Amino acid sequence: MKRLVFFFAAMLCGVYVWAETVSPTEMGIRYYMPKTKVTLTVEYTETTFVPGKYAEWAEELLGVDNAIMEDSVAYTIGETYLTTETVADTSRCYIVHPEAGLKMQWLSLTRDGLLYGYNMPYAGGNERKRKQKDEKETTTTSIQPVSLLEETIKCDSLPCQARSVAKQIYQLRDNRIYLLSGDAENQPADGVSMKAILKEIDHQEQALVELFMGTEVKRKKHVDIAIDPAADMDSVVFCIGDDSIRVYVEPFGHHEAPAMETGKKSKPKKGTPVPSQIYFNQPGSTQIVVSSLYDTLLDEIIPVAQLGVSVPLSTDLFTENGGRMKIRFDIKTGNILSIYRPE
Repeated sequence: MKRLVFFFAAMLCGVYVWAETVSPTEMGIRYYMPKTKVTLTVEYTETTFVPGKYAEWAEELLGVDNAIMEDSVAYTIGETYLTTETVADTSRCYIVHPEAGLKMQWLSLTRDGLLYGYNMPYAGGNERKRKQKDEKETTTTSIQPVSLLEETIKCDSLPCQARSVAKQIYQLRDNRIYLLSGDAENQPADGVSMKAILKEIDHQEQALVELFMGTEVKRKKHVDIAIDPAADMDSVVFCIGDDSIRVYVEPFGHHEAPAMETGKKSKPKKGTPVPSQIYFNQPGSTQIVVSSLYDTLLDEIIPVAQLGVSVPLSTDLFTENGGRMKIRFDIKTGNILSIYRPE
């Protein structure tokens, strides 16, 4: 009968709790300490270089010596960042048993069974992601060559075609000069028309120049790597082209997580506060360093819940003498965010 009364009282308080039977004769509220999961994201750009059809004659006909001469691929590392996610640590489970004088029906949990507050109803929300970023892959392509003049099409050899295309490039450049100087035979009537014509000349010139200089195709990509923040790590995790990404992980405050806790208290020494069945978590931390062969990409110290130590709160906070104390827990680390007694 006591089990039914306690469960009904918890529901009347309007808080979100996990109440479940732990034995045929008692009722308990089960909760977990949080666990931090870490994902490393490395963004990079893949650039594909394709030589132009007339690359061999670029220096001779256009006077340039930096044309792309062979197919190749290059990689450039961009932004590197960490994303954390909070989940329930099933290896650190606690059960609150009803006791005389304790107001455990005021305890609120998240939907995953993490401590949210005491005398502070859980309002929901997205507590999982520390950082969210759009990761769409984009492709930057070159301008497609415009149709060649009739003179070029009639050429039978590549050298002849190259000379004809080079002639078109110089004609486009001359036309631009005539327009800008006002010496063109058919000068545009207004600035809007002038701008449109110049834009088209630029477009055609770039397309023809690419037949000599070659093209570059850029693709933005990323790779996600799961990292255990509670484990020492110093190794190369993947390579990008001729570069490699090394990850160094050094956890602080490591401890052996206890097995399933029952919430039952050991007998305290005389004069010391009586520990309750409500534990908060003092998190540890981890330093994560990510580097390439040429540079340090990331160096962060982040809190890690599973490296922490569980500490019981005093029973006085949850009795009538506590004056309906309000306690707010950090659902990411398990630590206390605030604790006060309302006036």
